[in-house]
Amino acid sequence: MVDEDDLYPRRKDDRKRQMFDSSDARKAVENVLDDDTMDALLKAADRDLINKMYGIIESGKESAILLADTKEGLAAVKIYMKRAGAFREMYHYLKGDKRFRNVKNDRRAIIDAWAKKEFKNLKKASNVVRCPELYGLQENVLVMEFIGENFSPYPKLKDVNIENPETALDQTLNKMKNLWEEEKLVHGDLSEYNILVESDKLVWIDFSQGVHKTHPEAEQLLKRDVKNIVNFFNSQGANRDIEKALNVVFSAS
Repeated sequence: MVDEDDLYPRRKDDRKRQMFDSSDARKAVENVLDDDTMDALLKAADRDLINKMYGIIESGKESAILLADTKEGLAAVKIYMKRAGAFREMYHYLKGDKRFRNVKNDRRAIIDAWAKKEFKNLKKASNVVRCPELYGLQENVLVMEFIGENFSPYPKLKDVNIENPETALDQTLNKMKNLWEEEKLVHGDLSEYNILVESDKLVWIDFSQGVHKTHPEAEQLLKRDVKNIVNFFNSQGANRDIEKALNVVFSAS
């Protein structure tokens, strides 16, 4: 008689294969993800957050973004890698944020908290800026709106010719100011690399480094964001003094 426990690994492997649209997609993802993350993906599927995975859109040191079918339609699945080498730096950002002061100082807890932090940041930011709609979170797996069409993401701001950089800069600075004043939030890594262009709208992405206004480095991070944005739009034809831009963002602080 076969023990049911002996069958479970085989059943789990079968389910993993069923999650992907092709063996190539599965192999590409399995080279990036560990067993704990695959288990989190299966749990997300059990919750009906994910139906079918298509493969990796983008991959970095901390995370990989995959394309997936969901009940909401095409979605982006952001997976924060458990073996991320920057987890100590992540802990530094977390412990300074009053929402995550009690997180344990171990890799698994930090990575899961990092995913939860981006989830919370996106939820708050959506009240002020255009950003991906949230569909759900499972441990280190964040499921959200795919910003693109025909299986391709919309271009990043760095890859687009800006028709009116002065106007776009003003709009971005005002959004930064509103996010700071109304939601007490700083993006923390805002640049032309973390803004997508959807028709004539700017879509902010990648809020994982975002911190609450009470974080000891919040103002420093906001100033860095302002400088990054001003430098980019100036390179596109705007003519803005960084100090004046900082005054706009911090005027009511």
